[in-house]
Amino acid sequence: MKKKTNKDKILDQAAALIDADSLEHITIREICRQAGVSIGSFYHYFSSKDDVIVQLFLSNADQAESLVRNHFHAEWEWDNLRSYIQFQINSTLASPVERLKFIYTYNLNHHAYPMERFRSLVREILVHAREKGQMNDSYTYDEILDHLFTLILGNMIRYCIEDGNYDIAAKLMGQVNHLISFIEKKET
Repeated sequence: MKKKTNKDKILDQAAALIDADSLEHITIREICRQAGVSIGSFYHYFSSKDDVIVQLFLSNADQAESLVRNHFHAEWEWDNLRSYIQFQINSTLASPVERLKFIYTYNLNHHAYPMERFRSLVREILVHAREKGQMNDSYTYDEILDHLFTLILGNMIRYCIEDGNYDIAAKLMGQVNHLISFIEKKET
């Protein structure tokens, strides 16, 4: 088993502290104390508490990227897209709602970069779909990405607003399947 790095310890403790309180009330000193690392170690990996939040969001993007590159090999690209959406749903359901509320609010207000990583992964699936003749040529990649990420973010936000009492799995997957019905090229 791989030993946790100081960076991993800091991220784990920051996430746990966010679950218990809001980031505004959490200090770098408290994160370091809980993680068992020095403040110098914190600044070796992060420039601020904000940087920790971005890294938490990016770790999900890293997992998604690994999944897309290593496990999404279905011939029918729409199955790969569904698998990506299921990954997002599973990640959402595995995270405490308070952490999701904070991370989505924070990223919507401060950073577009993490979302761009997710968009680029889905763009790859769309490019493969078009190359394989599985995508309707009436739509551009950006049009599809805008619709898809509006669905994803809208459902994630609703899940947060309803404190996790929203069937995000059924709703989001149903909406994505409806979108796919418009963009997939029907076999004739």
